[in-house]
Amino acid sequence: MHRTQIHLDDELHSSPKARSRSAGISMSELIRRTLQAHVQPSPLADTQAFFQRLQPLESLAHTAAGPHVRALRQRTRLLHADAADPVGKPK
Repeated sequence: MHRTQIHLDDELHSSPKARSRSAGISMSELIRRTLQAHVQPSPLADTQAFFQRLQPLESLAHTAAGPHVRALRQRTRLLHADAADPVGKPK
């Protein structure tokens, strides 16, 4: 194992410090785990990991974009219409 020093500003330091404390591990262990999970050993492995993280989006692969967007917009309009009375004033 190698010892490495890094410099972090206060804002960047506070988040991992709090997270490691709540997990009951050292900040060093949190950084090691994060690096193992997110930094791959080669550019090819980086690319494979990137596409692996995109797999949940495959459920939208065969969805026609136009009708899907129109349906989302219509739902949004209905939600806004429900929040206003017939005159258009908020309830």
